[in-house]
Amino acid sequence: MKIIADENMPNVAPLFGGLGEVTLVSGRDLTRAQLEGADVLLVRSVTKVNEALLEGTSIKYVGSATIGTDHVDTNYLLEAGIGFNSAPGCNADAVADYVFSSLAHLYLHKGVEWLGRKIGIVGQGNVGRCVAARFVALGCEVLAYDPLVNSTIEGVHLSELDEVLKCDIVSLHAPLTRTGLFPSYDMIDAERVANLKAGQTIISAGRGGVINEPALIAQYEALNGELNLVLDVWDNEPHPNMALAALCDIATPHIAGYSKQGREKGTWFIYQSLCQFFDISEKSSFAEAVSGGSICEIKMNATLTQAEVMSRAMHAIYDVARDSARFMAVMQDKTPRTFDWLRKNYVERDEFNTCVVHHDTFLYELNAIGFAKHD
Repeated sequence: MKIIADENMPNVAPLFGGLGEVTLVSGRDLTRAQLEGADVLLVRSVTKVNEALLEGTSIKYVGSATIGTDHVDTNYLLEAGIGFNSAPGCNADAVADYVFSSLAHLYLHKGVEWLGRKIGIVGQGNVGRCVAARFVALGCEVLAYDPLVNSTIEGVHLSELDEVLKCDIVSLHAPLTRTGLFPSYDMIDAERVANLKAGQTIISAGRGGVINEPALIAQYEALNGELNLVLDVWDNEPHPNMALAALCDIATPHIAGYSKQGREKGTWFIYQSLCQFFDISEKSSFAEAVSGGSICEIKMNATLTQAEVMSRAMHAIYDVARDSARFMAVMQDKTPRTFDWLRKNYVERDEFNTCVVHHDTFLYELNAIGFAKHD
């Protein structure tokens, strides 16, 4: 079996090497010629998988180690009889960690309170539900908008988009769609952006293009900068709007889900599905494919407040400001490959769930935001 794989998929060579010959390629620059004689194509979100790429090749199976599938023409794959699987939910915890690390940053650096505030979440897929569950566990009032679901987790109230956008904290986790009954592209359009109020926090960690970027700049200026912005995804990737990035409290290159464990789980999910598709016995295990954390245990100072304990514990594992500072510094180069270089050379972080945090008072709250429970 000949396997072509994105070089940015972690563990792909050792994991799939037992199944066949693995060739690593640049996902963004993949050509049909590179697929000659190949049976399997393994990608991430930067590769457009469609008829133009696959027509006339010998590809029998495509695996995308991502939660989203907007980069894949699934209808064509079905018509062509090519097997396909993605990895929904693989990085849900990682994205939730990103959201809460960003809130910790806003609290520590700007005094933005989020505990006890009204939370709005756009999208109730695996990631949206994971983020919502943490807020619910902390006792927050949570509204969510997702026209494609009829129910969600306990404690979350499904509502209209305009109501969700009135919340103190708005976190965007919708997939990117341009067709169908409820296309998400420009869903939060200029008119809706113009209704955002001073003091609100907007976190975009789903797909770029869901919120209107020029309108967001205009509203930020209209509110004299009294809008907290956290953006991980951009409308024109890999060419992000750096004028907008300059206004953000946190700006990053589509890495919200880039925890070490999240990316490894994505590769593992595809490994399992490929084995099932070809009816091959698995030659590896989840424990071998997904790493433990580097910092396994933290003891917090008993004198800290609840918000301080939570914020500093999160930043001990993952401080999102590191990624933002690197993004803003490196992107000044503005070459076409800079955005992808940041993703390829990302300094991976662990997930909160790889670490146990000790504190005399706030153990429940620490578990609620994702830290491992005590034995």
